[in-house]
Amino acid sequence: MSDLPRTFHPDPEAAPYRIDQQSPYRVKSDFRVDFTNGGYVEAKDFILDIEGDGVTPERLAEMIVSAMNLLRAGPVTIHAMTIVRRGEHRDAEPAAVPGGTP
Repeated sequence: MSDLPRTFHPDPEAAPYRIDQQSPYRVKSDFRVDFTNGGYVEAKDFILDIEGDGVTPERLAEMIVSAMNLLRAGPVTIHAMTIVRRGEHRDAEPAAVPGGTP
């Protein structure tokens, strides 16, 4: 998406994010969430399931805040976002469990 980075103020009344492990599409994004009480959190290549084959950056900002349960979230800056098919990135194999048996 060429019009990024952009900053959004997610609607606190927005529909909550719901995981859909059957969805064939996901959005991979880089973002920063600034908190209203100071500080921030950033992520690179953060992946969320999406309904259908697309999502707006505005909705993505709302999904991030909801998925991470960020109660004091302020502005969300989306730096990059790409729609990917499930399995077309590093999540094709199950994650290793720390301390798990070989």
